[in-house]
This record gives sequence, structure tokens and C-alpha cells, in this order.
Amino acid sequence: MAGRIRKDDIEALKQRADIASVIADHTDLKKAGTRLKGLCPFHTEKTPSFTVDPVKGYYHCFGCGEGGDVYSFLMGVGGLDFTEAVEQLARRTGFELHYEDLSPGQRRALGERSRFVEINQRALDFFHERLLSDEGEVARTYLRDRGFGREEAEAFSLGYAPNDWERLSRALVSEGYDRRDLVRIGLAVDNKRGGLRDRFRGRLIFPVLDASGDPIGFGGRVLPGLDYGDFDPPKYYNSPETPLYRKQKVLYGIAESRAGMASTGEVLVCEGYTDVLALHQSGITNAVATCGTAVGAEHFRVLARYVNRVVLAFDADEAGVKAAERAATEAAAVDDEARTGSSSERFQVRVLGLEEGSDPADLVQRDGPVALREALTAAEPVTGFLVDAELDRADLSSDEGRATALRAAVRRLGDEPDPELRRVWARTRIADRLGVSTQWVARTAQRVGVTLDREDGVAAGVGLARRGGGQRGRLTATPPPEAALQRRVLRVALQEPDWLPEEWWELTGDDFTHPRARSIHDALTAAGGAGVPLEEVLAAAPDDDVRALVRAVALEVADPPDTPESAAGEVRALRERALVARVAELDERVRTVNASTDPEAFRALNAERFELEQQRRALRTARD
Repeated sequence: MAGRIRKDDIEALKQRADIASVIADHTDLKKAGTRLKGLCPFHTEKTPSFTVDPVKGYYHCFGCGEGGDVYSFLMGVGGLDFTEAVEQLARRTGFELHYEDLSPGQRRALGERSRFVEINQRALDFFHERLLSDEGEVARTYLRDRGFGREEAEAFSLGYAPNDWERLSRALVSEGYDRRDLVRIGLAVDNKRGGLRDRFRGRLIFPVLDASGDPIGFGGRVLPGLDYGDFDPPKYYNSPETPLYRKQKVLYGIAESRAGMASTGEVLVCEGYTDVLALHQSGITNAVATCGTAVGAEHFRVLARYVNRVVLAFDADEAGVKAAERAATEAAAVDDEARTGSSSERFQVRVLGLEEGSDPADLVQRDGPVALREALTAAEPVTGFLVDAELDRADLSSDEGRATALRAAVRRLGDEPDPELRRVWARTRIADRLGVSTQWVARTAQRVGVTLDREDGVAAGVGLARRGGGQRGRLTATPPPEAALQRRVLRVALQEPDWLPEEWWELTGDDFTHPRARSIHDALTAAGGAGVPLEEVLAAAPDDDVRALVRAVALEVADPPDTPESAAGEVRALRERALVARVAELDERVRTVNASTDPEAFRALNAERFELEQQRRALRTARD
């Protein structure tokens, strides 16, 4: 969308929104003084380090460094871009947004999307109501037989499409929805006699939501025990390509899995709707599924917004190998586009090796969720899976077959971005398996253009830079006394500026000797000094790292709590240290001046030193 949301609307919406309520959807928050604390939704932790200031409208995690306002929270936890975050918050609060620079066609498209989402939501409600009614017993029976109950039906908004040709179409048209819209979004088809026929009939319905939770399409499964007449319907049936539903980008369960993905940094990609339900039921809440298509580049682009590790569930048969080959190629193509971030953490694609005909849900049902978690931890990089596959499919009974397998395996090895793994696998996966020396593998690699040396850096392969990696927002892990004092003074300046004594205004940037403390002071000064709104200080910060530092200090909880008296003492102590440093500097200069040849300079330096000493003694008296 080329049009921009009006800045006034963005600010007004943020002021209206309750950041604590938004964040509470993703983690439990408890009162901690004037702030709220909880477990961080962005990383796994046992002790709460995630702090929310509902008055200032900001959050900060003192464990991983993530922080920001309500928009950055929605972007981080939901993998949304800024516009999507604003629009999602507007829908949540019922706020009407206005757009600038929209062409007439773009305005129609914007209204069209909202209209299509509304129709899909109404269809979702219709299907869900039918599932819970008497006529939905056939679908509920199927769910019970698969081990699912009311909880899963509610969590995933499951539904039932009556075994009727036009029940949904009649209901939606009677409510005033345009017949043409029903066809465009795949809920109905034109029966060529001027009427409509429901696309989904006699099926268990799986609503497909986008990352922000909007319904964009549906999947349906036929049900045992229903009479479909002479028609032999396919077992599964999905929405067609529509303005909302693009199967190359759609992932079932992504809205329901956002919190699980954010907390683990990992996602398990399955094949079926019920696989996702079974895994979530067992506590594996970071599982999604493709909707009737192989995982591809667009899927990886979506997932890279949430996680840095994708685990694919593939059989170790030929079909599974081909799927893994395609996935590796698609992910490598996306890598070229995404390797522009500052983080060195790479996007890993791994394979969960399964017995033929088995899936992750089978593993959970047979051995329990702990076994699946252990299997996920042990999932191997896709390159290693493919190296093994090259050797598994080769004829190793002949010298010619082993030579061919060696060359094929080494070429696969060249796709691994980690040089250490390449070196290890050259021995463990190839040399040991083929009964040749590691040196022979290395020579073969050289002949086919693959480098195994650790100095090689990063080879072409699967590697996406994850957005927002690393830890930010800390002055220092174990601050020296000077840095700790400077942090405490800056905390008062950001949190309780009315407590600052007059000596605060005598401090300069040079008095904040720790680089990160200096960067916070510079941002505060650029914004206009202590007492300006935190929003203005953040706007004056030069980059995201400094903004994270400012938020961390602004939301830090003092232990013991700051008081007006302690605040004044801290500022005066910092000012005294600055004066001591200045006196020491003057002493050095006095020693370089000859009192006989340059008496004026000598007197000026001593007069300045005397004045600074007087100020220092006055500060000491005030502190005592």
C-alpha cells in the first residue's frame, strides 16, 4: 500500500491504547511499584525481567534487551511491519485510521480488504456456530475420535460446513453481503444459473488466519458417516487463490503460534491441520503447517520475521529428500535478500528425521511431548540430512559408485555455511562412511571447488539474518563504580527530574565518562534536557541501540528506591568526581608552566584550581 497512515492518527492511537492490556495477551503481568513485571515473551526465562511502564507507554526486558512502545511490541511478537502493527492496534481499539496519498484504486483496495476480512469473519462465526449445534455432532465425533475436544475447537475456531449446497451463501446474502464478494474470496462459486453454490459442504472447517489474526481462508476435511451422494469429494479442500489467500505464503497456525515462536526462536513446520492441533494440545505451541503446498521461499520470508530456526518434518524416503533439497534451495535464495541485518545470528533450516509414514503428531502420541522436544533439539541441519541422503541413495558396493557418491556428498557439504561443521562432517559423515581418509575427502573437495578450511568464512548456503538479534539496553554487565554512579544519576534525570539539584545543570557530557552513559546524556541534552517527555529523548537518540539504553534506564526499578535526598547526593557525588578530575588535570598543566617566564598563565591556572577546590568542598559539605 503506497498510502501512508496520518502521523496524527498514529500518535493519537498510541496514546489511546493500553500497552499493558496488549502485552497481557502474551504474558502475565504483576504489579511492581508503579510498573508491571512479567516473563519476557521474546526469550525463555524463569525469573521475570520484563518491565512495562503503562504511564510512559514503554516496555523493556532487562534480560534480552528488547524494548519499545506498543507498536514495536506488536511488530516483535507478531512479526508485523510497522503499518501492520498500527492497523492491528486500530482494529483492536476500534480506532478509525486515515491515509494520505492514496490513489482512488488504492482506497478501493484498502476498503476491499477490510470488507473481505469482515465476510470471512462472519463465515468463520457461521461455521463455528454450526459445529457447536446439534447438526455439528458428526464433526464433533470425528474430532473426539482424533483426541480433540472443545478446547481445541475454541482455540483454533474450528467449524462445520453443513452438508448443504447453499446454506452459507444464503445466510451471508441475507445479511447484505455482495454475492460477487462471496465468489471473489472463495466462499462460493457461481452455479452458472444465476445462483451460488457453497464451496465447502459437509466438512470439518479449519479457518486459516494471517499473522495478525485476520481470517483469510479456510480448509475443509470430509467427514466419515456423511452421505455425499454420487460425488466422491477429495479428502481435503482449501480456499482458492484470492486477494487475501496466497497459498505460497500461507501457514496454518501462525497466529496461534506467534507466542511460542517468539519464546523459543524456533518453529516446527508440519504437513497437516490436525498435526498442528495435536502438537499445540501437547504443549508444542510453535508448530505450523503449509496449506496443501511444499514449503517455499515465501514461507521462509514469513517465518524469518519470527524465528531463526526452522525445523522441517520430512520422511527419510525419496520424497522427503526431494522436499529437503527444494527447501534448502528456496531458503538459500531468500538468504541473499535478507543478509543485510546487523545480527550475525543465522537462520537455520533443520530436518526432523522421521520413520517412513510417521509425522510429529505420531511421535507425540507414541512417546510424549518430551520425546518430541528432544527430537527437535537433535534435529540436524538440512545440509547434513542431504549429505547422508546422497550416500544412502548411492551404490557403495563398487569403486565407481563410491567415487560418484563421494563427489555428490562433497558438493552437498559445500552448501553448509558453518566451516567447522564442514570440516567435522568431511570426517564423520563422509570419510568414515566411505572408508577413505579425511585427506582424500579434502582433495576431492578441492577438485570440485568446495573449501573445507576454517578460514573460508561463510559459504553460500542457508543463512538469514534474524531481525533484532543480540542483547541491548545494558550500560555494562558488571558496571564499575563510575558507570554505576552515572547510571543512577541518569535514572533520576529520566524518571524523577524534579528531584535533581542545581548541580545537575553544571554537569556536561564530558562528566559521563562511560561511553553508554555519555550516549544517554547526549540524547537527553539533544532533546532539551531533563524533564522533557521520554518520547522526545527517544526521538533524539541516534540509533536503536541508544534508544534501548534510554528505555532500560527510564524503566529501571531502583533497589533500594530512589528518594529526593539520595538523588541529590548521587548528582553531587558525580559532580564532585568531575571536579576532582578537573583539578588533577590542572595540576598536570601547572607542572608544565614556568612561573618565572609565564606568571600570568601560572596565576590563572592556580586561580581556577582554587575555585574548583572551593566548589568541591562546598559539595562535600552539602553531601555530609
